[in-house]
Amino acid sequence: MEPTTPPPAPTSNQTEDLSMILKIVSFCIPLVGAILWFINKDKNPKAAKSACTFALVGVAVGIVINVVVTLMNR
Repeated sequence: MEPTTPPPAPTSNQTEDLSMILKIVSFCIPLVGAILWFINKDKNPKAAKSACTFALVGVAVGIVINVVVTLMNR
């Protein structure tokens, strides 16, 4: 049997998460979160997942706020 080489260890770039500022911006402006996801999806999947999660939560919170405000104005 030939010896197999182990896969390369992930570099620090691949395991870094987004900064808190970018998470807040992704939450407040979900389009920015989507752009960050497209930028990071291949080279930094952890950061891409954070951007996507915060953007989706921001969209959900925005929808809930709009529904509540609409119901209160009736």
